[in-house]
Amino acid sequence: MTSPLSAPAPGRTKLIWRYLLSFYLGKRGFRQSFLAYGIGFWIFAFGVSFMLAGGETPSTTLFVIQNIFIHTGLFILVMMTYPVLRCAFDATDMTRPKIRLLRIVGPLIVTLLAPFYLMLMVASFMRYALAPALL
Repeated sequence: MTSPLSAPAPGRTKLIWRYLLSFYLGKRGFRQSFLAYGIGFWIFAFGVSFMLAGGETPSTTLFVIQNIFIHTGLFILVMMTYPVLRCAFDATDMTRPKIRLLRIVGPLIVTLLAPFYLMLMVASFMRYALAPALL
């Protein structure tokens, strides 16, 4: 008798992509999605504070650091909008807040700020990617 061949274990990269995809699709729950959104907000806020601290002509190092923080934070904010909204209205999600006010206010703030963050991300792309190509 021969034993059936077991399926090969997925690679580390594939596991990471699966985790990120399940995270983006909102399968990890409201609490984790909202926490990731908050982390993205604070990364963006640190980038903006570096920008304000640098003045009109920041050093090269500060310029690179502020751009990394701003763009990473904006990317996280834009990408985590969908999971937060999806999980907020999923009645079977056990990680949603029990208080009705929190269930309404959290997604409301995310929804109101989403166009602003998307606009900033597009404007940043136009400034750093399209402007050098067009000029």
